[in-house]
Amino acid sequence: MKDTDTGVSSRSQRQPPLAGVRVLDLTRLLPGGYASQMLADLGADVIKVEDLRGGDYSRDMPPLFDEMGMGIYYLATNRSKRSIALDLKNLLGAATFRRLAAQADVVLESFRPGVMDRLGLGYETLRQDNPRLIYCAISGYGQDGPYRLRAGHDLNYAGYGGLVHHNRRGNAPPVMPATQFNDVAGGALMAVIGILAALIGRAQDGAGRFVDAAMLEGGMALMPLLAAITLNTGQEPAPGEAPLQGALPCYNIYETSDGKYVTLAALEPQFWANFCRLVDRPDLLPLHMPVDADERQRAISEVRDLFITRTRDEWLALLADEDVCFGPVNSLAEAFADPHIQGRGMVEDVPVGAGRTFQALRLIPRLSDVATTPGRPPALGEHTIAVLHEAGFSDEEITELQQAGAIPL
Repeated sequence: MKDTDTGVSSRSQRQPPLAGVRVLDLTRLLPGGYASQMLADLGADVIKVEDLRGGDYSRDMPPLFDEMGMGIYYLATNRSKRSIALDLKNLLGAATFRRLAAQADVVLESFRPGVMDRLGLGYETLRQDNPRLIYCAISGYGQDGPYRLRAGHDLNYAGYGGLVHHNRRGNAPPVMPATQFNDVAGGALMAVIGILAALIGRAQDGAGRFVDAAMLEGGMALMPLLAAITLNTGQEPAPGEAPLQGALPCYNIYETSDGKYVTLAALEPQFWANFCRLVDRPDLLPLHMPVDADERQRAISEVRDLFITRTRDEWLALLADEDVCFGPVNSLAEAFADPHIQGRGMVEDVPVGAGRTFQALRLIPRLSDVATTPGRPPALGEHTIAVLHEAGFSDEEITELQQAGAIPL
């Protein structure tokens, strides 16, 4: 068990599944930070490799966490990691990273394609020293293709991939997605899936792999049903008109009399039948999934008129505990106050120093017989000397790196 004050997770029961796996994390901001956070939560020793001049951009990006001066975005995705400050443009700094990578299991980076090659630290170079190395590159558009070098962020990738187009009803203007789907699901989750798959493959044949996680593609992968319709019928549903986007009366969002909203997802016939019985509307039973478009709209209007007759809480009292597939449209604050979410421990207290804690979301599934206590997010370069000593660097070599400006003094 390790002290949380070191920035490393305290663990009990069985060792987490990635215990002993060392990750060199060169990423910044959300996609890479989220991915390496998941790996750290699963037990990996994640070492943030940061620039000497400020490190991860999210460290001081507003909004800030009270008087601590640390960015909330940074604290949200960097617990239980270690940090070294290293100048990769310095020849000795690059050589140091190559030496660290020779002993690592995973290198994770999110530069534009070609940047690491220009530094002399690309996959083909690093694998010469470490054939078992798993190298994961998160990028907006992938390592090849016409757009590979374009600048971009989550919203751009969501726009290119069709997600923003469908994030609306009818002819209304597209709205900003509620979260960074392409960053998180397209970049971080795809990177973690690729890394875990490569680790399993390495256990079988001893060889590492290159993982190409493109946020544009990963975001498009979030729309398999819309894609299947569009690809195989030649007809793309209009926004809000696909079966699971608002075209069905049994699967929709409805307003209540107090101006709040509820969700109904009674896709299976038995759930719809239960709903019709509980609201005393047997006439709605044949309108489960109307084929005719006009009939669908009439059915949706009937259900809409029904829900507007009671408050959200009144509907919850009637339907929430029944086999109907029904629930509220909560705000995020309401979700955090929900007894089920509280009971499941979705929010964790992360130490940030000086006896302070920061609340953050749990990012990984629950694993039997594995318990972790989050360690605090590291200060910039906090573990530089310790990590270099672990890698076999002598005091003289460390002094030389400091004098050359490759690491902090």
